[in-house]
Amino acid sequence: MSESINEVNRAGDPRKVVFVECAAAMGGVQFSTLYLAQHLDPAYWKPTVVCPEEGDLTDACRRLGIQVLVLEQPKLRSTSFRIANDIRLPNPMAWLWDGVAMLIAVRRLGRFLGQTKPHLVVTKGVFPHFYGGLAARRLGIPCIWHVQDFISERFLGLYRQAFGLAARLLPDHIIADGAAISRQLSPVEDRISVILNGVDSNVFRPGIDGSSVREELNLPAGAIVIGHVGRMTPWKGQHYLLEAFARIAREAPNAHLVFVGDPVFDTDSYQTKLLNLTAKLDLVERVRFAGYRHDMPEVLAAMDVFAFTSVEKDTSPLTLLSAMSAGLPIVAFDIEGVRELIDEGEQLLLAPAKEAGALAESLLRLISDPELRRRLSVSARRQAERKFTLERHVTSIEEVFLKLHQQRRSTLRKPLPAVADRTLANGRTVAKHSLRP
Repeated sequence: MSESINEVNRAGDPRKVVFVECAAAMGGVQFSTLYLAQHLDPAYWKPTVVCPEEGDLTDACRRLGIQVLVLEQPKLRSTSFRIANDIRLPNPMAWLWDGVAMLIAVRRLGRFLGQTKPHLVVTKGVFPHFYGGLAARRLGIPCIWHVQDFISERFLGLYRQAFGLAARLLPDHIIADGAAISRQLSPVEDRISVILNGVDSNVFRPGIDGSSVREELNLPAGAIVIGHVGRMTPWKGQHYLLEAFARIAREAPNAHLVFVGDPVFDTDSYQTKLLNLTAKLDLVERVRFAGYRHDMPEVLAAMDVFAFTSVEKDTSPLTLLSAMSAGLPIVAFDIEGVRELIDEGEQLLLAPAKEAGALAESLLRLISDPELRRRLSVSARRQAERKFTLERHVTSIEEVFLKLHQQRRSTLRKPLPAVADRTLANGRTVAKHSLRP
């Protein structure tokens, strides 16, 4: 790849890449943006991260010397409302609001792109895919959608159809972080690259000291710690893990459970439900809710076993890859996004999704078998080093960037007609600091 990039980059200036983010709170999408922007080869790429607000992502970018712009955008409203537990109806007023918000977002981002003239725009999140794709299209700037979430099938698949139509019209290329996402966009499969996520195997590795985290969480000496890391939201399945742990706690008196994470993009209603369930099951002394943490390598090192309980839609999840790289023995619900990460060999134990009893049995098996834990630990680390290093991930992304750049050198894209409205919000560009915290 280096020879091709050298040929592209003879002018000497790095190619400017703008990442358009959907949020500044840190979820998996935002971590993947941060990792990629931090590790792109600075000789060839100059990243700028655009966020709609201040938050942990903008703070992290500044600490790492990554250029960041805070460009406020209108908030979308839910396009449906719930009238019963499983019944939703369309909300036409929200559709109207969101349409206006889209136009405003296109114009605001378009002003910034017109001023900075980047070589490439990479959108992250459904709303940025639309307004970022439209703004880039208007200006004739190549655009890549980095799609990391499934599209809702509600309302007879209307959302997915609209997203599929936009996928045909707006991006020059699409990067999907799992095969299931790629299948949702099969009409444009000739413009899709499936690139699974990666983590820094030098940061997430065996041998890190997690004793300070154990002390902070007041975990007893000699405790077997089962850990879970993820947003507090129902599809992450933490309630199944709590139900499974109720049985484990009876059979393994030295077992403790640690949840790491907070609601991030949701209300705290699910987290409240988990706290109430913990009390109802009489597990308050055995369960810790650690909240959002910035010291994830040490947090993982404080765990003996990792439980991954997402029940749907997770594709190449960073928390699971981080646990694998850290050499943790893992029990995971059997979903496609997990199976995509493992080979026929034994890298982790699988339990049927949503079955708390089977999850408890697998976790008890690990707790009672130190040799099995050791074997899974070695196998998980080996798999992470072989397939899911950050270096491998970044190289694959750079190859897509380069290919699109080369295509654009030979074929100019016709921009969409300009939109007349010039009312734009002011953004703020933050100067670079040192490359390391």
